[in-house]
Amino acid sequence: MRKITYLFIFMLFTGLGLLQAQVVVYNDTVCDTESYGVLRANISALLSNGYVTDSIPFNYDSDFTNANDVLLENIPLDIDDVYSDPIDIGFTFYFFGEPYDKLVIGTNGDIIFQPHLTGTFDSYFLFDYQLIPNIELPYYDWWGVSYASIMGAFHDMDAEERNDMSEIKYEVRGQAPNRQFIITYHEIPQFWCWEQSTSQQIVLNENGYSIEVHMKHKPVCDDWNDGLAVLGIQNDDATCGAYPGDESTEHSMVNRNTSVWAIDSLDNPEAWIFRPDDSPEHYTITWYDADRNPVPNSNTSELRVPMDSYNGPYTCQVTYYDCAGNETIAYDEGEIKVVPSPVVDLGNDFYRCKDDEIVLDATPKNMSDFQNANDLSYQWYRNGHLISGANGPHYQVTAEGTYAVEVTHGNCTTRDEIVITDYINSACIIPEAITPNNDSKNDAFILDFLNAREGIDKVQIFNRWGAVVFEKENGYVDEWHGQNKNGDPLPAATYYYVIKLKDGSVKTGWVYLIK
Repeated sequence: MRKITYLFIFMLFTGLGLLQAQVVVYNDTVCDTESYGVLRANISALLSNGYVTDSIPFNYDSDFTNANDVLLENIPLDIDDVYSDPIDIGFTFYFFGEPYDKLVIGTNGDIIFQPHLTGTFDSYFLFDYQLIPNIELPYYDWWGVSYASIMGAFHDMDAEERNDMSEIKYEVRGQAPNRQFIITYHEIPQFWCWEQSTSQQIVLNENGYSIEVHMKHKPVCDDWNDGLAVLGIQNDDATCGAYPGDESTEHSMVNRNTSVWAIDSLDNPEAWIFRPDDSPEHYTITWYDADRNPVPNSNTSELRVPMDSYNGPYTCQVTYYDCAGNETIAYDEGEIKVVPSPVVDLGNDFYRCKDDEIVLDATPKNMSDFQNANDLSYQWYRNGHLISGANGPHYQVTAEGTYAVEVTHGNCTTRDEIVITDYINSACIIPEAITPNNDSKNDAFILDFLNAREGIDKVQIFNRWGAVVFEKENGYVDEWHGQNKNGDPLPAATYYYVIKLKDGSVKTGWVYLIK
């Protein structure tokens, strides 16, 4: 016969030594160039002592490609009214203030965070007086012991009468800290009304410790348990719970506590979220500095600390209330570590001759601040584009352009840039001929590289009889293009120059004026 009510009274219901939820303050590392450090307190675990219920968009995922079968004694669960083998959640999940990393799945749509219940009886009884919270929902024993549970929805289903469509699956999706543990009951027949089936999913979210329930369809079997079902959550001793329609539910008039109700995905599927209560009346936050003085206006989970006043660890104290209204105080402290930023200077912008060998050096000026040179990384750019393969402190320039380097140590990055321009006369030689015909080629006697390097004090141009036909003092670049002192064109001929540099040296020679 089936549906024999039994309990395994030989179980030892001892505590598992789980730690109470705590506030966790994350340390910060800042660069010595930053004005502020930021300490952040994660209070999600504390807030899970109470929940707010709300409707969410329906999102039942029928792709079980990567999901695992729920097993009992390593065989797919096909026994009626029983809890599965223990299952690793894949991350720590806080539920009513307690951390859990394992659970068992009941065939009647409930989840219990107690791995030692594997193989035990998953009760199917439901009476209209069993309203969340209730010690008889969904698991209890002769001594009145209950356990924290998720019921989504809890009603009598028959895993033993699976059909070709039936699946009880679980999987972990995503990457930390945004993983999801997903449990799917797909097309599971209802007891006594085996032609009817239920499809529902329960999702545990690592980020924020919320619970989602997506109800695709759940018909009513009037001939069994009076058609009753319940959707909701409750804590370990059945003193607190939440369900769609309770006083915390936003924008809803439904009641999914123990009662008769149906869901049809063709008409109106439902999805609900139970999220930790982060309302201001649920908790208060106070930060204290290293001298244990309260920080003014510090009633948020994030604290900006000016580095010019930082002198040690800060403590975050959270006063919160559990679902029964009991006040609890939790605290944690965090520190801000200051690390050096690379000091980089590529020098001033400059001009170059095409044959110059120029090597840029990005070695930090404060290299002694770093224990290991390998802790530094380098990225070089030319005209805004990353230079592939350039990942060391030196770079040899082969063309003009705007060069930039980013030197990184940990989270600290320093950027510097330099503009390198080719001289107009990029060969950097004194011209032997000029052809002033306005074709932009050899139109002038160009000495830009001499003026930029040594500095030109005076340039004189002489004709073959020794008369000065052109001269310019201080900073000559390219002003002579075959004209005399009055600006009139000179005839084609050989002319002679005397260039006096600011360092006192003199350069002389000749230049052809060609027309």
